[in-house]
Amino acid sequence: MPMRNPYFPIPVVLAALVAASGCAAGAPGAPSGPQLGAAGVPGFDLRIYPGAEAMASWRAASPYRWVGYYLPAPCHTGTSWLGQRAALAAGGWGMAVLFVGEQDWAETDAAAAGAGERCTRANLTAEHGRAHAAEAHSITAAEGFPAGTVIFLDVEPVGDVSAELLAYVRAWTEDLLAAGRYRPGLYAHASNAPEVHALMSLAAARAGGGDPPLWVVRPRADFDLRWAPAASGVPGADVWQGVLDVAESWGGVTLVVDRNVARGADPSNARGR
Repeated sequence: MPMRNPYFPIPVVLAALVAASGCAAGAPGAPSGPQLGAAGVPGFDLRIYPGAEAMASWRAASPYRWVGYYLPAPCHTGTSWLGQRAALAAGGWGMAVLFVGEQDWAETDAAAAGAGERCTRANLTAEHGRAHAAEAHSITAAEGFPAGTVIFLDVEPVGDVSAELLAYVRAWTEDLLAAGRYRPGLYAHASNAPEVHALMSLAAARAGGGDPPLWVVRPRADFDLRWAPAASGVPGADVWQGVLDVAESWGGVTLVVDRNVARGADPSNARGR
């Protein structure tokens, strides 16, 4: 559940204990489309860490097996997920590490999204890309993620992919790989994912890295957690985010989350993909 641009509502996260049973509010029904291969592994993400009790309840009662793990970043300054990796892993959760980098927004759009002077196209430079790759690397290491962990760079939707955005993504990718410990991945809307992922893949190849994993956002009214990422219609998708900002209750805990499916139970772990 990354920061939305002004064309999307800014999510409000709930973490309220309720007296209801473990039934999901708005839980998906039977698939109404092809799974296209092995079924995906359900995962969810939300910007604010809901707490250890909520995570334990959801792990026991929900279908979800992995969770988005937000690093502090230019367009996500919250720190609530910091320090939670070891406990989440011990509790059986897989993780998808997210770094919400600079965005290609006008100053007015960033202000409307509550970002102030952050997240504007004025900050989309190769220099910032290199600096933010170093930040992502340092924080991920401090959190104890092992070598080979995939860090998904969050690129929010834009009408047209600019040269400045591509320069930022290229520099971020190359410098993360140059540090030699972690792998780049891309989180992007389906409308932008092919172009940005092609650029990231080329940059990774030039730096001697493999093809970056792709987390694609394509909302679909009949999205089902039993579908595979390939059913998103985006070639090469490793993770598919199909529903945004939906309230669900599991084990007596209600959260507002984004629903996802992934190829494996631990999307940022190469061995879990």
